[in-house]
Amino acid sequence: MTHIPIAMQGGFAVAYQRHTGQLVAVSEHATRESATREAQRINLLARLDHERAARAALTQHAIQRRPVRWFEPDAFA
Repeated sequence: MTHIPIAMQGGFAVAYQRHTGQLVAVSEHATRESATREAQRINLLARLDHERAARAALTQHAIQRRPVRWFEPDAFA
């Protein structure tokens, strides 16, 4: 999800776009610069979370498991 700064009445806002096309405001700001910085910060945090989740998935699947051999109990032992 990409956050963008948008102009609104009385200032600026950081928003993202839903699948329906609607914009959802996350925060309000007085200047475009502060809205741009906040949007960049939120996008960076989202990218870092995504990369962290991808690394965790790789680490989880990297464990090598050996097959367990099972033999029926020997009735004559």
